[in-house]
Amino acid sequence: MIRPAVESDMDAVVQLWLEASMRAHDFVSRAWWEAQVQDMRELYLPLSDILAVAVDDASNRIVGFMALIDNVLAALFVQPEWQGRGIGSRLLEIACKIHQELYLTVYACNSRAVNFYLKHGFVETGRRIESATGQMELLMALIPAE
Repeated sequence: MIRPAVESDMDAVVQLWLEASMRAHDFVSRAWWEAQVQDMRELYLPLSDILAVAVDDASNRIVGFMALIDNVLAALFVQPEWQGRGIGSRLLEIACKIHQELYLTVYACNSRAVNFYLKHGFVETGRRIESATGQMELLMALIPAE
């Protein structure tokens, strides 16, 4: 089930973000990710216009989430053990119904995420070095054909 996030979901969402980030972005130190937890909880997630969670019906556990700020997909994360089951695709489908044009950044080294977005029709529109980590980010867009 996918539903809007509520305040009581925040601890689980932040924990999911941390676990998934450390696994998918092992080229950035664990300490750096852990230092971002408070900002994620108190700054980034509250800025979201849309924050949705994917919940496993059997366990009632949050297994994925997405955050939209205007038409920017600011976050899309799925618990590592739940990846490959269509959860990310369903969350992305919801985002596309809300905004026909979507923009995002993704670390170039995160080939699994890059390939996921390419498979779903995103195209690379640019590259930049993220100042906080020194890592190359891809700027990507999903713009419907006219």
